[in-house]
Amino acid sequence: MLAVSTALSATAAHAQDATTTTSADEVTTELETVQVLGSYASSLQRALDDKRYAPSVIDSIEAEDIGKLPAQNVAEALQRLPGVTIERDRGEGVYVRVRGLGPGFQLTTLNGQTMAVNENVRNSGQTGRQFRYDTLPSELVSGLEVIKSPTAAMDEGAIGGVVNVKTFRPLQLGASETHLSAELSRPQLAGENDPRLSGLYNWVNRDGSFGLLVSAAYAERSLRQDRVNETSWDYHADGIDSDGDGVEDTGAVYVPAGIRPTLELENRKRIGVASSLQWKPSDALELNLDLFYSRQEVDYDELAIGSGFNVESMHNLVVDNGAVTGFDHRNGQVQLSRETSGITDDNRSVRFNTTWQNDLWQLSGTAFVSRAHSWDDDPIRRTRLRTDHVVDMSADFPQASGDNIPAWVFTGGYDPTDPAATPGRRLEWREIDALDTERALQFDADRMLDGAFFSSLKAGVKYRERERTYDRMDLINNDISGITFDGSRFTALPVGDFLGGASGNVPTEWLAPIEAPFWGNWPTAGDLADSPTAGDLQNSYEVAEDIASAYLMGEFRRDLGGRELRGNVGVRAVRTRQRTNGHASVDGAATPVDFRRSYNDILPSLNVAYDLTGNMLLRGAVAKVMTRPDLADLSSKLTFNSSGEILTATGGNPNLEPFEALQYDLTFEWYTAPSSAFVAGLFYKDISRFIQTQMTDLQFGGQTYLLSSKVNGGAAYVRGVELAWQQVFSGLPAPFDGLGMQVNYTWTDSEANYVDEEARFKDALEGVAKNSYNIVGFYEKGPLSARLSYSWRDDIVNSVGTADVATNNSKAYGTLDGNLSWQINDVLAVYANAINLTGEVQRMYVGENLFTGYTDYGRTYSVGLRAKF
Repeated sequence: MLAVSTALSATAAHAQDATTTTSADEVTTELETVQVLGSYASSLQRALDDKRYAPSVIDSIEAEDIGKLPAQNVAEALQRLPGVTIERDRGEGVYVRVRGLGPGFQLTTLNGQTMAVNENVRNSGQTGRQFRYDTLPSELVSGLEVIKSPTAAMDEGAIGGVVNVKTFRPLQLGASETHLSAELSRPQLAGENDPRLSGLYNWVNRDGSFGLLVSAAYAERSLRQDRVNETSWDYHADGIDSDGDGVEDTGAVYVPAGIRPTLELENRKRIGVASSLQWKPSDALELNLDLFYSRQEVDYDELAIGSGFNVESMHNLVVDNGAVTGFDHRNGQVQLSRETSGITDDNRSVRFNTTWQNDLWQLSGTAFVSRAHSWDDDPIRRTRLRTDHVVDMSADFPQASGDNIPAWVFTGGYDPTDPAATPGRRLEWREIDALDTERALQFDADRMLDGAFFSSLKAGVKYRERERTYDRMDLINNDISGITFDGSRFTALPVGDFLGGASGNVPTEWLAPIEAPFWGNWPTAGDLADSPTAGDLQNSYEVAEDIASAYLMGEFRRDLGGRELRGNVGVRAVRTRQRTNGHASVDGAATPVDFRRSYNDILPSLNVAYDLTGNMLLRGAVAKVMTRPDLADLSSKLTFNSSGEILTATGGNPNLEPFEALQYDLTFEWYTAPSSAFVAGLFYKDISRFIQTQMTDLQFGGQTYLLSSKVNGGAAYVRGVELAWQQVFSGLPAPFDGLGMQVNYTWTDSEANYVDEEARFKDALEGVAKNSYNIVGFYEKGPLSARLSYSWRDDIVNSVGTADVATNNSKAYGTLDGNLSWQINDVLAVYANAINLTGEVQRMYVGENLFTGYTDYGRTYSVGLRAKF
């Protein structure tokens, strides 16, 4: 919930926008249409003004908009924009998708500068360049832009879109004022009461030339996820022997390879502080200093029971529609595990900007440093117990619909709550430290022109240094292997209703290991002194990029047939020098490796807008765009993971080429009233080179691992349609004149050419949702304000299967959120929020509809109080 609900003036909103330029006539037009500052309707109006007069295709949200709907972070505010969906983790929005493209295709900037990225250090999975929005409190944000067609003046790196996060500025608010808010939330499954506090203080001197602003936010959050995961499927193209006669008789068939019910618990504390100094000693000179800091601390606890399935041990098979959906399994293994860790995400940035201008020139210089540090302040500890090959079981896998989960039961007397039934396996200790740094120096010059085709000519240069270091250390203790322990070392699950909302039959009670008696004083200082081992070195790496760029762009504004034609045309030249350092396995030893390469990109762009009438315009754009490979994918690492029954590994590829695409946009915009509009757009992205996941078997240390690594694939395309309608029904008779509606829909189609070890095939591009839509209904009348928002996205291909592993997909998913507020007086307002009102769960599947995953994070309710002085 955005605590600061004050409206931003239209003039300042454009003056501080690092990615748009607006003429004085346009600002005047905006000021004439603003009717009620501080209302939700006026925030919609300002967002429409931003879109209407922007130099390219954008959508935006102003601070009032973010604050009027439940938003635990910036991602959850963004999901209401056309073509934007989010990925949730433990019920909170974490990553953003634009026009169906996955999080890795987006670029996140803070006041126009590319931000460093916090890494996932909860386990061995990595996210590379994907910005984690759970580290960014929405209370610190004044507005958001999603820029879908770039200009030459913008940082390169986004095929999907650029998400520009704007923070508050003191002269932008214009007056000395204080805002405070206090909120108490209660997640349904976790059952805890979590506080949330925020405030903003703004001071401006008498003549309005100098201002100081400080905003801060603090939040605690208790999270719980009930899951059935790691249910992978193998694809047997030649079929399997279903009746034991030695003859493969099923034809091509999917076979389940494992299952893992998991309870995940987290306690989070997040603090954020943003401050800004703004000095304008004269009309010609302005200086800005922006500071940003956020820190998130997470205590994580995971308890799981799992098993892998061997097709040779399956009997009494039920084969339905090309899949083994039921079977008995003899002499299997069952693993009980507990994993805990303490995680810290630290993100800080400094931006200094100075601008000088006269009647003809505007010169601007910017220095920016962003640092994102993520580490395990409490190392990952995994306590594992596993049976011998003695457990008989049966399984029945439903379709991935509704609340269905598999039936997985033990048929031979095995009891997961009996300490004597599951001997020890091993202890695993892991520590991860990831540091991502972005440094930038930028200079821009803008020369106004008179009488020529171009109204202004812009040029600029920028130098960026990007560096990612990832250090991982692992220790394994096999001393508990095969030992049976008494009940004093175990406890029951900390919840009594695990998977209470699901329809199925999997174990919901099992022994949870108590760490202290198993771990004792291990690892000792001596154990730690023996690291880093060869494995540690292979899992650690450093990737650095030096990026030099320059651009030249002309802006034009001409009369054509009595109507205005405006736009910009330009080119951006970029040279990237890449260095990758780490260790690789050479003849069984960790050997230092150093990869160096460079590549150049020439990125032309054209954006044109034409006023068809006084309130209709047609906008077109074409650009060459690129996305650099994820930093983790560029590494030389080789990471092994044994958290489940199926052994997996991930590997990097320093020779990956970046994604490249030509993209085209055509948009019709009809502004029917100050806060109302209809927008229809077409887009097409011709991706000449993309990156895919390839799965292969890898022999290492006497074990067979399923290796996942990235390789350059063939060509791909993404095409789609965006429709958006926004209406404030101010003409209706009272009391219905407070009603309003926002609706948007995006259709995205994609196809990519994938390469397997043996063949080439076509499938949807990974991470693309075909359909998505958002519906917001609101009512604002007097002191009463109410909002109801539904966001939905279609099925998503998460990873295209190769090496006989089935393609994994996320099922269609939608959430309903609501907000109700009452303005008690000019100072105080009270509000209530509800997130995921319908209690939707996330599901995953392969094939037509075969179950692979189920995640339930429940509903969240909150109440709060806001004050403005």
